[in-house]
Amino acid sequence: MEVIRQLNFEDLDQMINLRIKIQDYDKRYINPNSIVLNENELREKTNQYLKQSLNNNLFMFGYFIDNKLVANCGFYVDKHFPTYDNPSGITGYICNVFTLEKYRKNGYQKKLFAVCFEHAKKMGITSFELSSLNETAIKMYKSFGFTNNDHKYTYKV
Repeated sequence: MEVIRQLNFEDLDQMINLRIKIQDYDKRYINPNSIVLNENELREKTNQYLKQSLNNNLFMFGYFIDNKLVANCGFYVDKHFPTYDNPSGITGYICNVFTLEKYRKNGYQKKLFAVCFEHAKKMGITSFELSSLNETAIKMYKSFGFTNNDHKYTYKV
């Protein structure tokens, strides 16, 4: 049986497992010298983050097949000054987009994105951001209307 639903605290273990898989995938883009946590530490910090943020300022949705979380994505809410093109100042930042390899190319993320956007609309969110280096994911993001804007800068302390 296939189900899409908002994730909650009962899903923590499965959510953390997918999050670790995302981080393992993204490690190839990280300078090995900048890695400061081992997997167990990352699991614990992710658990703490989810307990603090889930359904507070982080909203996650999952695609389940036979009660197994095979894909998830979500957004966290970021509040800024109002702008001419975003009067509420509220931005949804898409995060934690991942599908287990065996389940990819079945349209699960597209379905999850639609659910995320519908939920966000009800919250009054009209603007979204995300970042990605994954070319396959970028194609999907563009199919939803995301555009590339290179004016952001990052500084690590």
